[in-house]
Amino acid sequence: MNHWIGKAIGQYQIVEEIGRGGMATVYRAFQPQLERWVAIKVLHTTDATSQEFLARFRQEARAIATLRHPNILTIYDYGEQEGLAYIVMEYVPGGTLKAQLSRCPIEWPDAASLIIPVGQALAYAHSQGIVHRDVKPANILLARPDWPMLADFGLVKLVGGQRGITRPGVSIGTPAYFSPEQAAGEEVDQRTDIYSLAVLLYQLLTGRLPFESNSTVEMMLKRLYQDPVPPRDINPRISPVLEATILRGMARDAAARYATMDAMLNDLERVPGATGRPSLATLSAPPTSTTRLGTLSAVSGPRLMVAGTGATITLPLQDEILIGREDPQAAFSPAVDLEPHGGRQAGVSRRHARLLRVGDEWMLEDLKSTNGTFLNGTPLTAGQPVRISTGDIIRCSQVTLIFYED
Repeated sequence: MNHWIGKAIGQYQIVEEIGRGGMATVYRAFQPQLERWVAIKVLHTTDATSQEFLARFRQEARAIATLRHPNILTIYDYGEQEGLAYIVMEYVPGGTLKAQLSRCPIEWPDAASLIIPVGQALAYAHSQGIVHRDVKPANILLARPDWPMLADFGLVKLVGGQRGITRPGVSIGTPAYFSPEQAAGEEVDQRTDIYSLAVLLYQLLTGRLPFESNSTVEMMLKRLYQDPVPPRDINPRISPVLEATILRGMARDAAARYATMDAMLNDLERVPGATGRPSLATLSAPPTSTTRLGTLSAVSGPRLMVAGTGATITLPLQDEILIGREDPQAAFSPAVDLEPHGGRQAGVSRRHARLLRVGDEWMLEDLKSTNGTFLNGTPLTAGQPVRISTGDIIRCSQVTLIFYED
């Protein structure tokens, strides 16, 4: 399909091939109308000429495109041209997690900064009735070293829905990360994603896969009839609690696994170090069991503190405060400009959210931002303000803020 380089697919100018798999080729392309780079995945399937296939493909593509989560790669568009079906996606230049992996284990805080956001993305997708079925390092893109984005959401399902490749007796996915039910060609549900994520966590913490073999068949049989080597046998630095969580996620019997991704995340988030590495400001502060974060700053009055850097943003004395990024072409700037705090790279929208002061109370409202506004981990519904108070954690896409009102 390299004949597309230098040509156009729809409104997108194809520049180069950046990936190829058994089911699709991915190109980097430029969209002149919006002056942005995109990634286009062109499917390898002769079925694309079938009107029935295309009708089902369109329906599934619409469902996947509705997913809005800061750790899910955004789908911009879908189209058909010259008998091909293609999907237009957000372009992430940072490459894949697969390219960063080595045979060396990484520390739990670093693994947590990857696994927990991906798990949150999967939990959200499961709540929308979508199972990924191919969670693996090659499908995790890195917008930043600590900002993973899950790609190929539903692509296997989209193609498989017409071909029947997800019916019992046929496996779909990547064998190294298969769940036992995938290896057996059985029906799968959200627990297959739980298994695959646990395999990935095992790999990050030990530097190796739980089942390794030069034979795909042998690798699949091992997971059907054998238990993995306990990860602490390979890396004693893994805590017993973390090991138990991994092994439960990898239980051969799906009924013995976590029933939901949220349940697994709840256990992972309780493991010390799950919030990542402490900032330099935290490391230099004298240890105390009673110091509140707010008392470390001499600044008073309503304010936001940027987590990780400790930077303080004083809120102006007005009833409506816009949070977003400065637009050089606009006549105004947001009162809380997150551009200097990594807002652009973190996916903060120009008009992302706003704070409202109603009497003595403060409210937070999402303004239909692209990557969402979260209050203490819960996504906000656009246009529906919610009350906030001192100590609440606000996340605008991937920028985390702590609110103080005194």
